[in-house]
Amino acid sequence: MNKKFKGVTVIIKRHKDQNGRHPHVIVDDVDDKHVSVGLTTTPKKGKNHPNIKLDNDPLNEGKVSYMRRQGTVDDKANYSSSRKGLMSSKDYEKAKQIGETAKQKYLRKKQKK
Repeated sequence: MNKKFKGVTVIIKRHKDQNGRHPHVIVDDVDDKHVSVGLTTTPKKGKNHPNIKLDNDPLNEGKVSYMRRQGTVDDKANYSSSRKGLMSSKDYEKAKQIGETAKQKYLRKKQKK
């Protein structure tokens, strides 16, 4: 990564899901849960659902990175291994939008109960 890169410092944690563990960018908190967006190195999820290509690798591992198009709201206990990463401002804003959509969906679902 270029040392002159000016980005947004983000917290990245490993999220435990049915496929093992994937890195997620934490964008917000609601109740006792994290709102996050998953990171991956694959351009597509499943058959033909494209992921969003990032300007740089937030994990600084030199790989081409992608961000999932759907956010996650899950218990903080399902996240581990906190570390810092860097995202471009444009990518971080998109992650915040995705996270906000997931948060609103969670709050609507919670209200109906």
